[in-house]
Amino acid sequence: MVTVNKKKLARAAFGIYILGVLCMTFVVRETMVLRMPDNRGVILEPFREVEAMLRQPDHLFWFMQIFLNVLLFIPFGSLLPLVSDKFRNPFGTVFCGFLFSFGIESMQYITGRGLTELDDMINNTFGAIIGYILFAGTSFLLKRQSSH
Repeated sequence: MVTVNKKKLARAAFGIYILGVLCMTFVVRETMVLRMPDNRGVILEPFREVEAMLRQPDHLFWFMQIFLNVLLFIPFGSLLPLVSDKFRNPFGTVFCGFLFSFGIESMQYITGRGLTELDDMINNTFGAIIGYILFAGTSFLLKRQSSH
C-alpha cells in the first residue's frame, strides 16, 4: 500500500497550479499582441472593470473579466496554507497572493504580453482571500468532525 505525504501532495498541486497560472497569463492568451516598449498597455484606475460592468451594455464581458481573475487566485489562497504552516494565517497568504499577482502584472508589462491592470491585482488578491476563507472553513469543519 502506498502512503502519500499530504504536504508533498499539496506542494505538487501548488506547483502545478503556479505553472498553470504562468502558462495562462503568458503563453495561452487572447491578447498575445506583443506590445512595444513605447506602447505598453497599463491601466492603473482602480475598479474600472466594476464601473464598466455597471455602465456598459456588455455586462457579461466585464463580469467575466472580474470573475475569472478572482477565480484564478482562489486555489492560491487555499493551497498555500497546505504547503507550509507559515501560511496558516490569512495575512501571510493574502500578502503572498498580492505579491504573486504583482509579479505577474509586472512581468506582463516588462515582456509586453497582456495588459497590466491594477484591477487584476485587486481581483486576484480578493480571490486569494476567498481561497484562504475556504481553507480555514474546511480546516475548522474537519477538526470539529474529528473531535466528535
